[in-house]
Amino acid sequence: ADLVSGCASGDIRVWDARTWTARPTADAHRSAMSALALHPRAPVIASGSRNNFIKVLSLDGEVVNLIRYHDGFLGSRIGPVSCLAFHPHQLVMAAGSTDSIVSIYTCGAKGAQVQQRRGA
Repeated sequence: ADLVSGCASGDIRVWDARTWTARPTADAHRSAMSALALHPRAPVIASGSRNNFIKVLSLDGEVVNLIRYHDGFLGSRIGPVSCLAFHPHQLVMAAGSTDSIVSIYTCGAKGAQVQQRRGA
């Protein structure tokens, strides 16, 4: 069984709950980390930053994906990340930002897709 911990400085650790030893992991962020989520079934962790990006990592600390702000017509709009959550059974992640935008990221046979909604 694994336990995941993170701190605002950007350090994420994956602990073996049986022996209380941490696996070696890289720093997820060089800036302040503002959100952390662990998928309940898939071996992935997502961490968000106030610097407008999200890193998706494997439990071994390898970067699986980096989601960041892209300018332009088809660019992905992401603000300072305030919360992250995974769907319990699918590879779907929601990210909330301080500018009232919620982004839904999905991963499937057609690749990654994004839907965004602005809150009230």
